[in-house]
Amino acid sequence: GVGQILAELDRLGIAGRTLVIFMSDNGGEWLSRNAPLFHRKDRLWEGGIRVPAIVRWPGPLPAGAPSRQPAMTMDVTATLLAAAGNDVSSLRLDGIDLLPILRGTAPERPRTLFWRNTAAGSIQRAVRQGDWKLLVDGPQEFLFNLREDIGERNDLAASNATRVRSMMTLLDAW
Repeated sequence: GVGQILAELDRLGIAGRTLVIFMSDNGGEWLSRNAPLFHRKDRLWEGGIRVPAIVRWPGPLPAGAPSRQPAMTMDVTATLLAAAGNDVSSLRLDGIDLLPILRGTAPERPRTLFWRNTAAGSIQRAVRQGDWKLLVDGPQEFLFNLREDIGERNDLAASNATRVRSMMTLLDAW
């Protein structure tokens, strides 16, 4: 279906004037296979929050250029406002304009991202700072380096107590 929509934009000659953002709001349902990510929708493990995003805007954005920029659905608002010609720098938005990064005219931005979830009868909180993610799942604290362990299988909390405390302070303040 997405391919048909993109083909129609091309056929109508408006693809270069149309920014298309395709993404999901969360990871797969319980029957989904999210490998190498762990867990699923309604959980703050990567399998529940990490999703692919495809952004297409022929002309303004280079074709086939991947990005490792951490982004959230809240970034869509700022990105669309900027694409429409609005200056978003003075607005108090939760998200950021991704266009300069996607154009390759600005470097990827370090970000600290936060999540909370009370679904499925448990309380989860998480903070990501760069490649590091602290996940508080019930009473348990987990620390992962996502660049080295995207599947969240190697808990580094015990060997990185200072980082856990620092990230917990951020999470508590949020």
